[in-house]
Amino acid sequence: MQQITRTPAPSEVAEEWHRRAERAGLSRVMRASQPAELAAETTIRTIRLVTGLLRSLGDVGAALEIGCGMGRLTPAIAARARTVTAIDMTPRMLALARENCAHLSTVEFVRTTVQRLPWQDKRFDVAVCVWVLMHVLDDDEIAEACRAIAASARHLVLVEYEEADIPVGRFSRLRTVEEYLALLPGARLLERHDLHYGGDRSFAALIALDYRR
Repeated sequence: MQQITRTPAPSEVAEEWHRRAERAGLSRVMRASQPAELAAETTIRTIRLVTGLLRSLGDVGAALEIGCGMGRLTPAIAARARTVTAIDMTPRMLALARENCAHLSTVEFVRTTVQRLPWQDKRFDVAVCVWVLMHVLDDDEIAEACRAIAASARHLVLVEYEEADIPVGRFSRLRTVEEYLALLPGARLLERHDLHYGGDRSFAALIALDYRR
């Protein structure tokens, strides 16, 4: 008999991230089962990929970091943009990010979710979203998140899992880059790279968002 697994509600996902925020080091934002050295090396490689995609855009004024977590990528984004607005839904993660990025005067931290971006009349030059949308599980919620991103940014740097040798847990969902492009209004893929680590494969994509209100 096939086991039916219920999709966790958004409130359950939020509570899971409260728990993860109490872990140590990079296990807060990466698989806790992976060796610390693998997480650190993967973070370095991810920063290089994100930096390279941002460099492809040339001069970046305002950047939006979606799901900044503990701020591990924020300094790299701030180095390529004049201002950065970094969001996360978890208070403990934001506290860690503020602490880790206290030296960055051009970064503002805001507590909110990607589905509920509070800006109506502002459009960022680029949004950076790294291993965040995989945790938006509900079909309606991911569609709303993608609409909010497309309305808020002209470009998107997106890093997400496509394949995993070790099955992901109930708080994650694998999607292809094509699935995200279909969900993002006005999306055009400009550049794509693969990131392999620990048996997992993620894509790193630069996407243009030709959104029309």
